Amino acid sequence: MKNRRAQLIFYLCTIACMAAASGGYDSVLNNYLSHTFNISETTRGWLEFPRELPGLLVVLMTGLLCMLPVTKVGAVAAATFCCGLVGMAALGGSFPLMVCMMVLSSAGQHLMMPMADSLTVALSRPGKTGMLLGQVGAVSTAGSIAGAGLIWLLLDKANPQFRVVFLGAACLAAAGSALYFMMSMPHLHQRRQRMVLLPKFRLYYLLELLNGARKQIFLTFGPWVLIQVYGRPANTIAGLLVVASVLGLFFKPAVGWAIDRFGERAVMTVEGVAIAFVCLGYGYALRLCGGDTQAALPLAGACYVLDNLLFTMGTSRVVYMSRLADSPSEITSTLSMGVSVNHIASMTIPVMAGMIWAGLGYERLFLAAAGLGLIIAAVSRLLPGHHHWRPQV
Repeated sequence: MKNRRAQLIFYLCTIACMAAASGGYDSVLNNYLSHTFNISETTRGWLEFPRELPGLLVVLMTGLLCMLPVTKVGAVAAATFCCGLVGMAALGGSFPLMVCMMVLSSAGQHLMMPMADSLTVALSRPGKTGMLLGQVGAVSTAGSIAGAGLIWLLLDKANPQFRVVFLGAACLAAAGSALYFMMSMPHLHQRRQRMVLLPKFRLYYLLELLNGARKQIFLTFGPWVLIQVYGRPANTIAGLLVVASVLGLFFKPAVGWAIDRFGERAVMTVEGVAIAFVCLGYGYALRLCGGDTQAALPLAGACYVLDNLLFTMGTSRVVYMSRLADSPSEITSTLSMGVSVNHIASMTIPVMAGMIWAGLGYERLFLAAAGLGLIIAAVSRLLPGHHHWRPQV
């Protein structure tokens, strides 16, 4: 019990550091690309292909590192993210070199995804996985508040110092790597399977694919709408992320409680329907307000915040998958495969989405995202009900 509590404290500190680093980096990335290179929405869409490539390759990266304990893989991931951020600060003035460093930092971020979820499941008590996922999410949110909040308060609107942001985030990532390295969880040290693609996980993989498509539309073009359509600076986007993060301190534990209480099928269904309404509101806010950007901005900002909150509900997929798994090592390997499946859509959708924006307008793009939300809700109804599950591993 004492060892579990000690490891949980280490883990929560690590999560806070990595969330603060990602919060600062993610809140300025789109403004950095627009301010430094003045790229178009089509180029922005194409840029997601190399940026999301590490997500597709996560299953290969974790396979190559299968001899390492999960905590040490987390340390490698955080160190890789740190190196990419340092490279962005040092070489980010050159577009080709910037792309290389962005891919390196992305590799670290994506490698951390299955490791973090796997550790959370391993540290949870039976029947309380959703609750711990929510609590870890709240800690992550607090870290994001710190990272994005500092950007909102300190970044110069007229002459933003992106290099300072990247170096500050790199320091936090280095601290996260050190904390991961200090963790010790012997029951997770068994060798993992290199690749898990089993029929029992087919609905999990399908949901990951659909969520990867809808997620990438909003992650890539949500900020782009605020920048290009509403003319907002990095501080505005960082401020909205702070609002989403503050609300997330309460929303994420509530989602975890709802998963344990009502089951992941109910939570995923609500998530899909909510995605549809949020995407419609975001895409058509300007039309609803008669073309007045000042009147539409609060509605668009509210939808941006709500969509960031809805990402939290993806923890229901982790709980669903963990109920099907037969061992902790199978959870880690399946989560890695899930990240790769998710990024099949993440790599291809932004290119098509950029073309839709250029040809039909951003409204039609978010209309398509709303349709994906309804499909997610429909597929979620195929999952077993809450009372059909055996105890979790």
